[in-house]
Amino acid sequence: MSIKLAIGCYHKLLGEALKKLIAGDGEISIAGVFSAGADLNEIGKTNPDVILLDLLTFQSLPEEFSFPPKSKILLIGDSSFKGSIPDRFEDLISKGVAGILPFGSGLGILKKALKSVSSGELWFGRKLIAQMIYHAALGKNHREKLSHMEKKVADLICQGHKNKEIARALSISEQTVKSHCNRIYKKMEVSDRLRLAIKLGHIRNP
Repeated sequence: MSIKLAIGCYHKLLGEALKKLIAGDGEISIAGVFSAGADLNEIGKTNPDVILLDLLTFQSLPEEFSFPPKSKILLIGDSSFKGSIPDRFEDLISKGVAGILPFGSGLGILKKALKSVSSGELWFGRKLIAQMIYHAALGKNHREKLSHMEKKVADLICQGHKNKEIARALSISEQTVKSHCNRIYKKMEVSDRLRLAIKLGHIRNP
């Protein structure tokens, strides 16, 4: 099943160039290319799995603008971004941003990020995640709600490890990891890994 992709760029020529680069991949179908302004309202009608946006377009969106809830947003950073902490990071997540590509990423990385985001994963560099977590949740301490093992699992989650890696590191089954994750999310009142990391903030080993 192919990934349905919509491309939104401030300059439509850039969007068309991205379309040509990506179009040869049989696993990705291009739903349309849209430029800034009223044109972006048409994206929702294509019901895409992923929306690829340049940072300038995203930052120019009106506060009340919203994309389809099911669509994941992958942002392309520009030369001014360079891995710095985005303002109002939690707002980005609440608006469906599932990843940010650093400025200058190659086509291979772009395609890998699109496929990763479409499958429900997040695409943020670990260094960037650490910066954003610390910035967004400095001074918050919710760890004491967790058991000793839950703290270990939470630490590994916040370091960007997948369930299989956590299971291997702690010598437990993946199913046990999933059970710990569900309890951690419930205690922290969050729905996913990134929101958990934001809430826990700068994490120290127990």
